[in-house]
Amino acid sequence: MYGASRCPRPTAALPDPMSRVAQIAEGFWNIRGSFRVLGVVDIGTHTSLTRLSSGGFALLDSYPLTGAVAQTVMQLTGGGDRVEAIINLHPFHTVHVEAVARTFPNAKLYGTSRHAARFVRLPWAPERRESEAFAERFAADFDFMVPKGVRFVPDNQNLHFASVLAFHRASQTLHVDDTLNWMPAPFGARLGFHPTLAAVLERRPGAATEFRAWAQDLVARCRTVEHICVAHARAARVEGADRISAQVQSALHRVEKVLRGHEARFGVATEAG
Repeated sequence: MYGASRCPRPTAALPDPMSRVAQIAEGFWNIRGSFRVLGVVDIGTHTSLTRLSSGGFALLDSYPLTGAVAQTVMQLTGGGDRVEAIINLHPFHTVHVEAVARTFPNAKLYGTSRHAARFVRLPWAPERRESEAFAERFAADFDFMVPKGVRFVPDNQNLHFASVLAFHRASQTLHVDDTLNWMPAPFGARLGFHPTLAAVLERRPGAATEFRAWAQDLVARCRTVEHICVAHARAARVEGADRISAQVQSALHRVEKVLRGHEARFGVATEAG
């Protein structure tokens, strides 16, 4: 694997005073970190440590571990030796991929096709994150959902809508990056789809219909989700399957105008025959 045979302590990254780890549920820890837009506005980011049915652990997304957070993770994972996999879920969240791969050199490294293309020297596992083969590989521990009707890796690299949503079955927790996030609202933040939806919908008949159907499946899947962790939020939190599912349903309702506008422009797919 990447680097030495033993896991080095993470000393390369500078300590992040905003980083912290919170146990969300049994077998699921969410780690909040710092990410500054243009070096000024800190919108935050995250990674999650999850316990697998094998007794090992997997990291969802990559963020460097420092200070007390690193000590906590190393204590939980036997000095890092029990981290079996690093699973990168967002094709455009790539800043810390190399650093985390160095920290856990014995873990299998998974990512999207874009991750593998950007870091060709890293020892990527052959199953790409957006593929059915990967979903089958971790079926005992996770359900994964890839948004439909949208471009997963658009040419415009500022469009960060699509990511792979990871449902950790044992803890009933959803880990999600930009696809869903906390949006400002008059009476507090609420879950919403990333505002770039209109720009990433595929320019063909039926794309909006496919996204709508996928989002409705997401609403149904969230009826058994007790906790949700999103990338770019620090304080907002909602728990309980009924509340989370209702929030996603409301988010879908708020983008209906976008979906109808797309259908008016590009049309609705017709059934063959």
